[in-house]
Amino acid sequence: MGKATEDLRKEHDSILHVLKLLDHMTAVPSDEDARFQKYEQVVYFLQIFADKCHHGKEEDYLFPELVSKGIAAENGPIGVMLQEHRTGRDYIAAMSQAVEARARLDFEAAAAGYADLLRKHIDKENQVLFVLADQLISDAQQDTMFEQFEHFEESVIGHGIHEQLHTMIHGWQEDLEHHL
Repeated sequence: MGKATEDLRKEHDSILHVLKLLDHMTAVPSDEDARFQKYEQVVYFLQIFADKCHHGKEEDYLFPELVSKGIAAENGPIGVMLQEHRTGRDYIAAMSQAVEARARLDFEAAAAGYADLLRKHIDKENQVLFVLADQLISDAQQDTMFEQFEHFEESVIGHGIHEQLHTMIHGWQEDLEHHL
């Protein structure tokens, strides 16, 4: 396993953990103001971490490298992943609109669709695309790509944002544990 795909897999683990927490958030009774505050935070996490950071790394670095190694850009796994990224963005937009409108059922429907999409998407990337990447992209190239990921996070996401997002996850986890 290369350093770049290892980083992306770790991010998948964080995203899956947030989806699990989101499942609990939508199922556990709570004050509506507190609920929508958490939902707004989740939308922010998904916009910044899952989409802008994680999908940005894949779209700007991993996918182009795989295309340069002969993997089709459109009719194949990369095209499927890109379409699923777009569909995920649509779900995140629907969740954001539902938070603004304080439409709980709309939020929860969009969140359920997003969670289902992302769980399947992550499984495909982990089991197919990243395995292929590990076969086609040398360790040295993956090390370089990982350095690009680090620069991308700093320049596109911003200094300290990754840590802030992980602090949010920890807070949600603590809230969940208090309700069990």
